[in-house]
Amino acid sequence: MRQAGRYLPEYMAIRKKEKDFLKLCLNPKIAAEIALQPIHRFDFDFIILFCDILVIPFALGQQVSFLKNHGPILDPISSKNDLHYKNYTKSINKISNVFETIQILNQKKGKKNLIGFCGGPFTILNYMIEGGTSKEHKKVLNFVQHEREKARDLITIIQEISIEYLKRQIKNGADYIQVFESWAGLLDDKLYDEFIIEPNKEISKKIREFSSETRIIHFPRRSAKKYIKFIKEVECDVISIDETCPDTIIKEAEKRDIAIQGNMNPTDLLGDENELSKKTIQILEKFRHNKHIFNLSHGILPETPIKNVERVIKLVKNHEFT
Repeated sequence: MRQAGRYLPEYMAIRKKEKDFLKLCLNPKIAAEIALQPIHRFDFDFIILFCDILVIPFALGQQVSFLKNHGPILDPISSKNDLHYKNYTKSINKISNVFETIQILNQKKGKKNLIGFCGGPFTILNYMIEGGTSKEHKKVLNFVQHEREKARDLITIIQEISIEYLKRQIKNGADYIQVFESWAGLLDDKLYDEFIIEPNKEISKKIREFSSETRIIHFPRRSAKKYIKFIKEVECDVISIDETCPDTIIKEAEKRDIAIQGNMNPTDLLGDENELSKKTIQILEKFRHNKHIFNLSHGILPETPIKNVERVIKLVKNHEFT
């Protein structure tokens, strides 16, 4: 997950030349090169589109920038009226370079599958309301609790443009699409149903209608026990999980023939070789009866030693179940 990035020297060499991260995401030639860097180095099984989930707020007319050592900065909004957009077609056209990146990758992918993606509607809403990364998420939680109508309006807009965005990715060559609902764990009960389950269910429904062959991955991060509810209500081929994984999700995924993607903690890759090997084998054995895509529970950390990534890949590819 986040295969390319700050742990790779070849990526950092490009970042020294291009300081504007958003421009980097929207430069098809360079974005395709970055997406292929970990494939050339590690021969991973999947290629993941290099982009960012926050191209959607940018497409909707919100000011988006990325500050070094800080992260994304957005001009906070409080309703759909703060967005400067006319229609979905014009909005999508602002990020059409992403589809050119996919075209390039589609030509170069060989036998590997290409994963496209978008952010989950609530996660995108979170950044749009908070104005960037937040530790406590007070503004967005207050917004969905006390400004429900405005929140629903914005979620609908994000949901609909995300569907069109994913359709265009598929049309241009994405084999899988993944929806990163990174902040799903913030909500419970009715709010979880309304702002996590329902939008993601609609995305899956529309994508399935558009392309029955495309595999759908959902990642409702930090959902804990709500993972069960999610896969019972949201159609998916793969459920991506964080480092926590209730035994019930393992059984339910097996019963529904849903593959599990995860669940190594990124901090495990910072440990010593023996401990890393032990944890890798434990994960492989835990999901031995499931369809399983070995992966991290979230993004790889910048300080991750490359040798540790290589060690995990070797262990996974050579593991024999007893």
